[in-house]
Amino acid sequence: MPSKQSEELKTLYSNWTVALAANPEMPVDELRQMFEHWGDLTAEPGGVDYIETDAGGVPAMWAVPKGCAEDRVLLCTHGGGYVTGSMYSHRKLYGHFAKAIGCRALILHYRRAPEHVHPAQVDDAATAYCWLLDQGIKPNHIALTGDSAGGALAISTLLRARERNL
Repeated sequence: MPSKQSEELKTLYSNWTVALAANPEMPVDELRQMFEHWGDLTAEPGGVDYIETDAGGVPAMWAVPKGCAEDRVLLCTHGGGYVTGSMYSHRKLYGHFAKAIGCRALILHYRRAPEHVHPAQVDDAATAYCWLLDQGIKPNHIALTGDSAGGALAISTLLRARERNL
């Protein structure tokens, strides 16, 4: 028997499918607003503070669990096909990660397509990575993670850092 949570996720995705079928030419701003509800099904991690910041020109949000290590950072890139998703839609997900790991998480709100074509997203993530280094975080104390397109962006950011000897 499916769990209550999996049924809620199935309902969310089914509603999105119906909305997209009813409006296949849905404007990007409406699509983004619809996908902002990804995190609605995720419980608050509790004991995590959220602080918006500017990571070298890239909007971002810190998820800071109580008593976490301050010298270690999880750099987080959200999914959404580089078009949808945001630091807000993925806030609770990465708050849970940070709490479980015991470090701070920097959740990026990178520029999205179609307004900003590739490699704008990689540029933003690499900029945030450099910003962390400038803040005194050691490279071996930064881990990158992402879901879906954000996972590809995490890997691309590591490759960019290696390419530029960061």
